[in-house]
Amino acid sequence: MYFMFDFPFKTNPHLSLAIGPGIGTDNIYFDKMYVGIKDITSTLQFKNLADTSHFKKYKLTTAYLEAPIEFRYSSSPQTPNSSYKFALGIKIGTLLKAHVKGKTWEDKKGNTLLDYTQKETGKHFFNSYRFVATARFGRGPFNLFGSYQLNKLFKEGVGPDVRPFTIGLTISGL
Repeated sequence: MYFMFDFPFKTNPHLSLAIGPGIGTDNIYFDKMYVGIKDITSTLQFKNLADTSHFKKYKLTTAYLEAPIEFRYSSSPQTPNSSYKFALGIKIGTLLKAHVKGKTWEDKKGNTLLDYTQKETGKHFFNSYRFVATARFGRGPFNLFGSYQLNKLFKEGVGPDVRPFTIGLTISGL
Protein backbone atom coordinates (compact mmCIF):
# COMPACT_ATOMS: atom_id res chain seq x y z
CA MET A 1 0.00 0.00 0.00
CA TYR A 2 1.39 3.38 -1.03
CA PHE A 3 0.26 6.98 -0.61
CA MET A 4 1.46 8.74 -3.75
CA PHE A 5 1.42 12.47 -4.38
CA ASP A 6 1.08 13.42 -8.06
CA PHE A 7 2.91 16.47 -9.43
CA PRO A 8 1.75 17.27 -13.02
CA PHE A 9 4.23 18.94 -15.38
CA LYS A 10 3.25 22.55 -16.13
CA THR A 11 4.48 22.26 -19.73
CA ASN A 12 2.50 19.05 -20.45
CA PRO A 13 -0.51 18.08 -18.25
CA HIS A 14 -0.45 14.51 -19.69
CA LEU A 15 2.82 13.87 -17.81
CA SER A 16 3.47 13.86 -14.07
CA LEU A 17 5.86 12.67 -11.41
CA ALA A 18 4.56 10.89 -8.30
CA ILE A 19 6.31 10.16 -5.01
CA GLY A 20 5.23 8.93 -1.60
CA PRO A 21 5.78 6.47 1.24
CA GLY A 22 4.43 2.96 1.52
CA ILE A 23 4.77 -0.60 2.76
CA GLY A 24 5.51 -3.41 0.34
CA THR A 25 5.38 -7.14 1.05
CA ASP A 26 6.35 -10.25 -0.90
CA ASN A 27 5.32 -13.85 -0.25
CA ILE A 28 7.21 -16.85 -1.62
CA TYR A 29 5.36 -20.16 -1.22
CA PHE A 30 7.12 -23.51 -0.78
CA ASP A 31 5.90 -27.10 -1.10
CA LYS A 32 7.28 -29.62 1.41
CA MET A 33 10.31 -27.42 2.15
CA TYR A 34 12.00 -25.86 5.17
CA VAL A 35 13.74 -22.47 5.00
CA GLY A 36 16.11 -21.92 7.93
CA ILE A 37 15.99 -18.15 8.36
CA LYS A 38 16.49 -18.54 12.12
CA ASP A 39 19.27 -21.15 11.88
CA ILE A 40 22.74 -20.24 13.15
CA THR A 41 24.63 -21.15 9.98
CA SER A 42 26.79 -19.27 7.47
CA THR A 43 24.39 -20.01 4.59
CA LEU A 44 20.61 -20.07 4.36
CA GLN A 45 19.38 -23.67 4.39
CA PHE A 46 16.60 -24.88 2.09
CA LYS A 47 15.67 -28.47 2.99
CA ASN A 48 13.44 -30.79 0.98
CA LEU A 49 11.02 -32.49 3.39
CA ALA A 50 9.04 -34.55 0.86
CA ASP A 51 10.16 -37.84 2.50
CA THR A 52 9.41 -36.80 6.08
CA SER A 53 6.97 -34.73 8.14
CA HIS A 54 6.40 -31.21 6.85
CA PHE A 55 3.97 -28.28 6.89
CA LYS A 56 1.04 -28.44 4.49
CA LYS A 57 1.39 -24.68 3.80
CA TYR A 58 4.73 -22.89 4.10
CA LYS A 59 5.73 -19.40 3.02
CA LEU A 60 8.49 -16.82 3.33
CA THR A 61 7.30 -13.23 3.78
CA THR A 62 9.30 -10.00 3.63
CA ALA A 63 8.05 -6.51 4.47
CA TYR A 64 9.71 -3.24 3.42
CA LEU A 65 9.25 0.44 4.15
CA GLU A 66 9.48 1.95 0.66
CA ALA A 67 9.73 5.22 -1.20
CA PRO A 68 8.33 4.81 -4.74
CA ILE A 69 8.93 7.30 -7.55
CA GLU A 70 6.85 7.07 -10.76
CA PHE A 71 6.88 8.85 -14.09
CA ARG A 72 3.24 8.86 -15.29
CA TYR A 73 1.33 9.46 -18.51
CA SER A 74 -2.44 10.00 -18.77
CA SER A 75 -4.21 10.19 -22.16
CA SER A 76 -6.89 12.50 -20.75
CA PRO A 77 -5.99 14.07 -17.38
CA GLN A 78 -9.33 15.96 -17.25
CA THR A 79 -11.33 12.69 -17.18
CA PRO A 80 -9.22 10.25 -15.11
CA ASN A 81 -11.98 7.62 -14.76
CA SER A 82 -12.00 6.95 -18.53
CA SER A 83 -8.38 7.82 -19.36
CA TYR A 84 -5.66 5.39 -20.45
CA LYS A 85 -2.73 5.56 -18.04
CA PHE A 86 0.84 4.34 -17.98
CA ALA A 87 3.54 4.57 -15.29
CA LEU A 88 7.18 3.54 -14.97
CA GLY A 89 8.98 3.77 -11.67
CA ILE A 90 11.37 2.56 -9.06
CA LYS A 91 10.92 1.75 -5.37
CA ILE A 92 13.70 2.02 -2.82
CA GLY A 93 13.02 0.17 0.41
CA THR A 94 14.48 -0.91 3.72
CA LEU A 95 13.70 -4.30 5.25
CA LEU A 96 11.34 -4.16 8.22
CA LYS A 97 10.69 -7.87 8.78
CA ALA A 98 11.30 -11.31 7.29
CA HIS A 99 9.58 -14.44 8.52
CA VAL A 100 8.55 -17.95 7.54
CA LYS A 101 5.16 -19.33 8.45
CA GLY A 102 4.08 -22.95 8.42
CA LYS A 103 0.54 -24.27 8.91
CA THR A 104 -0.72 -27.79 9.64
CA TRP A 105 2.07 -30.29 10.39
CA GLU A 106 1.66 -33.44 8.23
CA ASP A 107 3.39 -36.79 7.79
CA LYS A 108 4.93 -37.71 4.43
CA LYS A 109 1.60 -39.19 3.24
CA GLY A 110 -0.31 -35.93 3.89
CA ASN A 111 -2.09 -37.02 7.10
CA THR A 112 -2.49 -34.23 9.67
CA LEU A 113 -0.33 -34.76 12.77
CA LEU A 114 -0.82 -31.37 14.44
CA ASP A 115 -3.11 -28.51 13.47
CA TYR A 116 -1.06 -25.46 14.44
CA THR A 117 0.84 -22.51 12.98
CA GLN A 118 4.56 -21.86 13.43
CA LYS A 119 6.24 -18.52 12.73
CA GLU A 120 9.98 -17.82 12.76
CA THR A 121 11.48 -14.38 12.24
CA GLY A 122 15.00 -13.49 11.17
CA LYS A 123 16.67 -10.82 8.99
CA HIS A 124 20.27 -12.10 9.11
CA PHE A 125 20.36 -13.63 5.60
CA PHE A 126 18.49 -10.82 3.80
CA ASN A 127 19.79 -7.65 2.14
CA SER A 128 18.74 -4.66 4.23
CA TYR A 129 17.68 -2.63 1.18
CA ARG A 130 15.94 -3.37 -2.08
CA PHE A 131 15.53 -1.61 -5.42
CA VAL A 132 12.48 -2.53 -7.51
CA ALA A 133 11.54 -1.49 -11.06
CA THR A 134 7.78 -1.06 -11.59
CA ALA A 135 5.36 -0.60 -14.48
CA ARG A 136 1.59 -0.10 -14.66
CA PHE A 137 -0.90 0.21 -17.49
CA GLY A 138 -4.64 0.60 -17.35
CA ARG A 139 -7.83 2.46 -18.07
CA GLY A 140 -9.60 4.40 -15.36
CA PRO A 141 -8.99 2.94 -11.91
CA PHE A 142 -8.13 -0.60 -13.16
CA ASN A 143 -4.50 -1.42 -13.93
CA LEU A 144 -2.15 -4.27 -14.74
CA PHE A 145 1.10 -3.95 -12.83
CA GLY A 146 4.46 -5.62 -12.69
CA SER A 147 7.52 -5.27 -10.52
CA TYR A 148 11.00 -6.79 -10.53
CA GLN A 149 13.59 -6.57 -7.76
CA LEU A 150 16.87 -5.34 -9.25
CA ASN A 151 19.15 -6.43 -6.40
CA LYS A 152 19.33 -9.86 -4.73
CA LEU A 153 16.91 -10.79 -1.96
CA PHE A 154 19.65 -12.59 0.01
CA LYS A 155 23.08 -11.30 0.98
CA GLU A 156 26.00 -12.31 -1.22
CA GLY A 157 27.16 -15.87 -0.57
CA VAL A 158 24.46 -16.89 1.93
CA GLY A 159 21.66 -18.00 -0.39
CA PRO A 160 20.56 -18.39 -4.00
CA ASP A 161 20.27 -15.44 -6.40
CA VAL A 162 16.56 -14.70 -5.90
CA ARG A 163 15.03 -11.54 -7.39
CA PRO A 164 11.27 -11.50 -6.72
CA PHE A 165 8.85 -10.35 -9.40
CA THR A 166 5.16 -9.66 -9.19
CA ILE A 167 2.43 -9.44 -11.82
CA GLY A 168 -1.15 -8.55 -10.93
CA LEU A 169 -4.20 -6.32 -11.02
CA THR A 170 -4.75 -3.20 -9.01
CA ILE A 171 -7.41 -0.58 -8.40
CA SER A 172 -5.83 2.83 -8.14
CA GLY A 173 -6.15 6.49 -8.95
CA LEU A 174 -2.87 6.43 -10.96
